[in-house]
Amino acid sequence: MMTDASELRDFTQPDELSDFTLVIDGTPLHVHKQYLAEWSPVWRQLFLDECSSPQEPREILMPDKNLQEVTELLHCIYSTQKPISDANVKFLLELSSEFQISRVKERCEQFLKNQECSLANLVVAEKYNLHSLFKRCMDFAKTKTLEELDSSAECKKLSPQTLLKIYHAKIQMLRDYSKELTQKDRQTIKDCENLRMEKENMKRSLQGIYGLWETPSKRCYRHIADSAFNYSCPDCNEKIYFEVRKLCGEGQHLRRYFPKQPDKKS
Repeated sequence: MMTDASELRDFTQPDELSDFTLVIDGTPLHVHKQYLAEWSPVWRQLFLDECSSPQEPREILMPDKNLQEVTELLHCIYSTQKPISDANVKFLLELSSEFQISRVKERCEQFLKNQECSLANLVVAEKYNLHSLFKRCMDFAKTKTLEELDSSAECKKLSPQTLLKIYHAKIQMLRDYSKELTQKDRQTIKDCENLRMEKENMKRSLQGIYGLWETPSKRCYRHIADSAFNYSCPDCNEKIYFEVRKLCGEGQHLRRYFPKQPDKKS
């Protein structure tokens, strides 16, 4: 969901409910202590430490933080819910990790998961313990060649433990591939044997069919004693057709060559 810039809260201006100030680069950001404490246990503890006495000033100096980045973080957790983008995802991950703002961190992870997998995102996933993104990028990393991994600047940023996981995953992937090839090879041998048997059965069936015209008992009674088959006799042809159909029915592998004919109408 996109948020119009005009809808974003101006934290430099207090409202009637703002009760705390974050001072960054000399600029005050007026916030709501209870609201931020619900988002971040780190902020909750900061507020408790800084506000132990009612007489103490209700502000925290943050000299090591960037004004634009903290403002962006506040825009992401306040009701306007500014979207995560390429421009803010990196520093939002850093800030949400530092202040333990899990919901912003989850939104950052989801944003990165919707992008194409890369070794750069694997580095980010490892750094900020983004488990789902880490698994997805690991599945991508194991498909890279050893040369691609060795030459990658991003891989040099990964821990030895993660690199070891990548190499183990590659080995397992190769084992699975080898197993798959072995299974396919066995199946191919089995299929070839079945085809060989089918070929032999087909030859025997065709030889049997070929011999029908030379077998006197397969002719009609009028031509049973003839020396040659009488192709002009419908009864002889009918008997031969019946015998061919019978042999085809016994050799099921031939049915694709001799499909069943519809029964003749009387």
